[in-house]
Amino acid sequence: MRHTGCWALLYMMFAFAAPLGAEVNDNGAAISAALTNGKLSEALALISQAFSALKPDQATEAKTLVKSILAVTPIDLSGKVVVTAIEANPSLGEAILSAISDTSETEKLAILNRVSFMASRQPESFNLVSQSLPKMLDSADANVSVSDRLTSPDYNPSNLLSETGVMMSPNRPDLRQDRRELQNDEQNLEIAELKLEVDRLEHKPESVIDQDQKRIAEIKVQIKAVKKDIRQDEQGH
Repeated sequence: MRHTGCWALLYMMFAFAAPLGAEVNDNGAAISAALTNGKLSEALALISQAFSALKPDQATEAKTLVKSILAVTPIDLSGKVVVTAIEANPSLGEAILSAISDTSETEKLAILNRVSFMASRQPESFNLVSQSLPKMLDSADANVSVSDRLTSPDYNPSNLLSETGVMMSPNRPDLRQDRRELQNDEQNLEIAELKLEVDRLEHKPESVIDQDQKRIAEIKVQIKAVKKDIRQDEQGH
């Protein structure tokens, strides 16, 4: 963690946000605990729940929540946090992205790269940020030094070790990308299933449950397609 003193800030932010909905306030401590214990899937599911409870006119609250969560999130997980927040409430996408302005240029670029990647996979969830995203990416990219770029696995195209821990040739970019997509999809499936479980326990409306189940079905289709691509890449097709 970058700033242990920021835990108090996170608790305060969620407590201050109590008028936004009981879920946001109640989940504050749970998100903190999940991040502290390295339970990423649980933390992301709770983040998704908190942001889905916000209304379209609560941009200020969304921005505040993103900043407070990022303050206690490991840098390598920041992108997943921001993507999860946007997916949970696409109408607040611009406000959520604006909250990363206080992060370092390297972290900002990592976040934007993650958002850009997911936007290419799920354009319907990121359509409100699609116009501003390229400009933000160019700006962040221009401010990241070559040394930072080359020493970060997120930016080094010749990195031999993928996020899945599988050794691959740098001459097989399609296979490397497919494996990363598979890991992302499997992570998203775990998050979606956990969110469904939480929503059922809280007796959410059937419309919410249906949306959760639809999301799970979509991810499973994506996983099946990516696995097929991986098999084809491995066979040299």
